Amino acid sequence: MRHLLLMATSIGIATLSACGDKDDTGASAPFEAGEFLFTNTAVSDACLDGGFTVLFLPEGDGSESDWAYPIELPGWDSLPASYSIQLQEPFSSMEITVTDGGTDQLAMAGALQSGVVFNEDSYPDCTVDLSIDATINIETSTTVTGQAFMSVSNASGDTCPVFNGTPCQVALDFYGSRK
Repeated sequence: MRHLLLMATSIGIATLSACGDKDDTGASAPFEAGEFLFTNTAVSDACLDGGFTVLFLPEGDGSESDWAYPIELPGWDSLPASYSIQLQEPFSSMEITVTDGGTDQLAMAGALQSGVVFNEDSYPDCTVDLSIDATINIETSTTVTGQAFMSVSNASGDTCPVFNGTPCQVALDFYGSRK
């Protein structure tokens, strides 16, 4: 049992130390600001049993979808940082605040998108509001992974489907590479 505990502890320490680039002492190297190109990889939809997938993975589950615009990520020395990012249709530009999310992680909380057209082909006049939180894990100085959590509310329009609650949640997995 002792050996199992020591092995599990060693694996946990090795996993933690594998996050981000390291300097000669083994400490995390400072993350520098820069533009990143992001790609969506998975959607978990608790609102419409997959209905939101079309927004983030237009080719369907199992595919990937590149973001239309690069996103600036701040360096550690600039945190917290507030600025605007440009998102692709049907989203618009959005004000965000990025903070230190912990070891080798950036965090964003409470960003808002109002009046987003939810699937114009199937529901032409249905709009929703989104509150967005995200965590971005710094893997290396040039690569990140992350997850965004969207709280969907205020559906309006005659063609809106019945959502599985108000608000309901959608999670989006993504990765990014320095531009």
